[in-house]
Amino acid sequence: MDSQKPIKGISVGSKAPIFDTEDIDNKKINLRNLLEQYSGVLLDFFRGAW
Repeated sequence: MDSQKPIKGISVGSKAPIFDTEDIDNKKINLRNLLEQYSGVLLDFFRGAW
């Protein structure tokens, strides 16, 4: 039996895929558009327990 767990998600420092989503105010966000306006974007992923 393989004792290693499969890797989930992306590795630290990896480039994020281009995506569309909404912010907490339901404003549409596109990563490509943000990168045209700014030199970088910080993505913070968290899991809530609500």
